[in-house]
Amino acid sequence: MMSFFSIRLHTGNNTVMVDFRQLAIMISFYYGGSWSGLISAILIGIYRLFSGEPLQFSSWVGFGNAMFTYVVTSLCMRRQREISLKVWFRAIIATLLVYIVAVTILQAIEHIMLNLLFGLLYICAGLFAYYIIRYIQRADDTLVMTREAANHDFLTKLYNPRAFDRLFRQTLNEAREHQQSFALVVVDIDFFKKINDNYGHLNGDTVLIQVAEVLGRTIRPGDYCARKGGEEFAVILNDCTEQQALELAEQIRITMQQHTFVLEEGQNIYLTISLGVSCYPLTAPAELFREADRALYEAKENGRNRVELANQ
Repeated sequence: MMSFFSIRLHTGNNTVMVDFRQLAIMISFYYGGSWSGLISAILIGIYRLFSGEPLQFSSWVGFGNAMFTYVVTSLCMRRQREISLKVWFRAIIATLLVYIVAVTILQAIEHIMLNLLFGLLYICAGLFAYYIIRYIQRADDTLVMTREAANHDFLTKLYNPRAFDRLFRQTLNEAREHQQSFALVVVDIDFFKKINDNYGHLNGDTVLIQVAEVLGRTIRPGDYCARKGGEEFAVILNDCTEQQALELAEQIRITMQQHTFVLEEGQNIYLTISLGVSCYPLTAPAELFREADRALYEAKENGRNRVELANQ
């Protein structure tokens, strides 16, 4: 579109097309990297070869302009994850110099007022493009953060109860459709109140974060883990039989018992957890959470640091 609605300057037998095609290459490079920028430069260059009067000298200069724009853009922006205004402005000036070289070769430099106006507008358009790019990027980052906050616990970064309920319904529907089994595991830290009382709530939060990390490392890919609230966590074990669920729950218990928890002051402590397990389809879907909580209560009553299965 930029090339189609360009300003055409006629200098002898040559036609110079004045437009902002360089910005398209820069934006493509910024969003898609070197390959995206190169493909854009080639397409724009090929279009320039065959637009107007095909394959005249000015067309080849236009093709070279597009390719050199890619080269200087890659030199200015390479290895830059976050493009600063300084880097972007440097790329604008460098690509503008490529344009000046092109019009000099085509002897169109005598259109000095038009070229000065183009240079000014090109710089303004480039800065405006940078502003739009940064605005879109900030909006996208805000959206990602909002989604993250809506689905994850702010402290442990695990799924929150609302997201876990949605994942539970999704898992239940898939299990019904494919006639698979799955397990729900409720996890509670033993004597967590004593940790808060003895070491403070800040260290209590530190312990919760580390418990979440251990859970995340111990469960299998495809399983889901969430913080239900306080010191209680929940895990969905997908495509899992009752025996497999007990083995995995026991593995979680042992891993947690053997893990060294490091407090803010560098002090090491150890803790244990109790786990309640319920399995679908042995337990009705509406009763899975209630039965897992009941099994957890039995684990607490039977001495803690153990795994109990519902409906035993």
